[in-house]
Amino acid sequence: MRQDSFWDSLRQLKQEGKLLAFGASVESVDEALDCLEIDGLSSLQIIFNVFRQNPIAELFEKAEMKKVSIIVRLPLASGLLSGKMTSGTHFAAEDHRSFNRDGQAFDVGETFAGLPFERGLELVEQLREFVPAGWSMADWALRWCLDFPEITTVIPGASCREQAKSNSRASDLTPLSKEAHEALANFYKNAVAAHIRGKV
Repeated sequence: MRQDSFWDSLRQLKQEGKLLAFGASVESVDEALDCLEIDGLSSLQIIFNVFRQNPIAELFEKAEMKKVSIIVRLPLASGLLSGKMTSGTHFAAEDHRSFNRDGQAFDVGETFAGLPFERGLELVEQLREFVPAGWSMADWALRWCLDFPEITTVIPGASCREQAKSNSRASDLTPLSKEAHEALANFYKNAVAAHIRGKV
């Protein structure tokens, strides 16, 4: 990650006015912490969702101190946290949710947040009790991410205009309570963390 000549080139382009800012996309908290040492870095893109909570304790405060923005990718854990998947859900052959379930092509943490698919489905069912009445699970999962002041934006996937509009609704929802966040932190610690594979 610390390829100095690469970052020197980006800093030079910024100095010349050819870049407004530059950032990095990482797979793990360790990589993110390493990037925070890069002079001039403006943003970090990292996996963060109800199933991947490590950045809260290990990254957020340090990023805020460095004035580095956090961009969340995979906020719905490859769609698991939409609450719409079942064991019979089919994915196209070229979809990473088909060919990378166990890390066959790249880090397994990039697919379903590193959870085995069937285990992820079981956890989603356990999470339904946390979703407020009238909200979709996607609403809730995105709102959870947005509740953290260190988060600048989230970038959920959308395959159609309706999905994109639905995802944007989370910004207008009421933040979750402190008690809800504490309950989800405990859920992650007790029910999820031991099942996560890949880089965290």
